[in-house]
Amino acid sequence: DNIEYNGGTTGLDAYWADVPVVSAPMEKFSARYGASFNAGAGLQMLTARGWDDYAHVAAALANRPEKLDRIRQALQRTKLSTPLFDTQRFAASYGRLLSMLWDTSFLQGGGTDTERYHTVLAGAGDA
Repeated sequence: DNIEYNGGTTGLDAYWADVPVVSAPMEKFSARYGASFNAGAGLQMLTARGWDDYAHVAAALANRPEKLDRIRQALQRTKLSTPLFDTQRFAASYGRLLSMLWDTSFLQGGGTDTERYHTVLAGAGDA
């Protein structure tokens, strides 16, 4: 994954094809997709902590094809049950978010004022 501008949908396509992606989150929003995708796929070990670690993680996988193959196999077995691709869990979480926003903004007299919310959809503990 490119460090400054992560793959976005290209990264998702790679995961769907069972190709793990090494990524390193940086300051820009566009440089944090890969880390989010890794977390959603349960592959946090592929998220590096900067340039040096990025090179180390990538080289370690390149030099140990059996480890890379195990990660690919695990991704293939589990991807549909991870938050990254579990669309039913995502839809249920998104529905709960919309209900919460409606309750907060309209039913409690908040009108249409815009508030900021930070929400994790389809997190590991959601059902």
